Amino acid sequence: MAKLITVMPQNKFKTDDLKIGSLIRDVSTGDLGLLVRRYDLFYGMSTEEPIWIWEMTWTGPTTDSWNRNMPFIEEAVLGLLEGGVWEIKGDDGP
Repeated sequence: MAKLITVMPQNKFKTDDLKIGSLIRDVSTGDLGLLVRRYDLFYGMSTEEPIWIWEMTWTGPTTDSWNRNMPFIEEAVLGLLEGGVWEIKGDDGP
């Protein structure tokens, strides 16, 4: 009987790929987001594991006063990049 081997996909994007000043492009809308600041949502709560948040400032055709400055959980940013919904612009991308 043949043995089935499952290969888990390797993530292309890692936390180290995200840096203050990195430019993110939303593939479907063309909007551009700038990574402005990274912080731990649970800073000062020693009993909680960190949840990293990126503050992003957006501009583009679908950006308005309601969504210009948006926080995103770091894992969500990485997931959107991994899924091809967003892309890192410039020389800092993988």
